[in-house]
Amino acid sequence: MMIVAGDHANNDMAGDDEDSWKSTFKKVGVRVECVIHGLGENLSWGEIYVEHIKDAAKDNDISL
Repeated sequence: MMIVAGDHANNDMAGDDEDSWKSTFKKVGVRVECVIHGLGENLSWGEIYVEHIKDAAKDNDISL
């Protein structure tokens, strides 16, 4: 799971190189549709992420 879909998502996962995830799935007959979006684009997920940061800071006596 990635917050931002960048170079790794575009190349290693969804690229056309022989060793990408997309190519590997296609080789075994799986129909592939790549949707390149990071979790950071989802506002609900962002709220959960921020709450986890606040909880971790509180547990470690760090003020934000």
